[in-house]
Amino acid sequence: QRNICLMGVLAVLVFLFLVMADETMEEMTANTMDAPVGVQSWGGNPHANSFGGINNVAHPGGAKAAAAGQGIAFEDIKIPVSNFGVAAASLNPENIINLIGHYRHDEHRSPYASHLYDKPKEVLDAEQAKYIEHMEDIRQTWGAWSFQDDKAGERPVADFTQVQYGDLPNEQLPPGSWQTDEEYVSRFLKEANALVDRVTEGIYAEYGFPLKKSDGSQLTADEIEERKKVWGPTVTPRFEGKEPAGPIGVAQLSQAAMDGLVRKLLHALITNDEFYFVLGGHSAAAGHGNHFQQNKAITFHHLMEPVMDKLGIRLMSRNMGMGGVGTLQFSLAGKDLYGEADLMEWDSAMTER
Repeated sequence: QRNICLMGVLAVLVFLFLVMADETMEEMTANTMDAPVGVQSWGGNPHANSFGGINNVAHPGGAKAAAAGQGIAFEDIKIPVSNFGVAAASLNPENIINLIGHYRHDEHRSPYASHLYDKPKEVLDAEQAKYIEHMEDIRQTWGAWSFQDDKAGERPVADFTQVQYGDLPNEQLPPGSWQTDEEYVSRFLKEANALVDRVTEGIYAEYGFPLKKSDGSQLTADEIEERKKVWGPTVTPRFEGKEPAGPIGVAQLSQAAMDGLVRKLLHALITNDEFYFVLGGHSAAAGHGNHFQQNKAITFHHLMEPVMDKLGIRLMSRNMGMGGVGTLQFSLAGKDLYGEADLMEWDSAMTER
């Protein structure tokens, strides 16, 4: 009986809240219907208030106004011009009146709008010059991707959808495609290896193990080998479920697993295919309590996606960690739940042993 009474009281409170909310919205709509209309110059706000007004057709006040033939939608809409020359000119009348529900991208009023738009041209030019100088210094110190195809015109593209898994035989590759050009492949692989080496050294430097020490000297061969043991993967001839003696680095793989990873990367590189990284595990792996962009899968993607893109591979990273329930359900239906996975990290040490 007590629960029934509580439910009754709750129902009454909800009803009163809805009545008050409806009255408030009607009052706001009436106010906005009387508001002056028209597009202001740059700096104006087409939305009368946070709940929408006569100029926002995606909200009640604007929708009622539009139905009555009133509001900005029926006027000569002037599109403001950004003071930043290369800004994407994506603002249009549909954005102005919020016809599509919210701004898809609005370089003037979007919550994602850059602060650069408020700066005068002289300041932007000075910042750009400083940025170019900074990037040139980085290129001189670290090097940069400089690969170009010397062949004039477009190359034919192989259709890897003809066969299962994209395993198109070499003899079926169209003549002139990049995969058949030995000189192209040789220069491409040289540039690709240099890119991977630069990224690797950048990661080492970020974690306090740069090739060049603070005193200007270089790491010795022994120090480089020790660094590899600490930060590189440990490849065992045969994985028997027991850790090898000494440091195992950041990961432990069997030789079969390493060979498979190499083949998957080469296959994706040759076929310009997708490469899937999947993170599974408990709440710590999922990054609960942290910003989504800071969990391991997204951090990995942020670092590796530009590298993969240069190699012609589309990186797909999925954070499939789930807190509080262990990983038994994923073990029973892993293929369906995790989906395609070329590289998978399984981090469930907090909940399972």
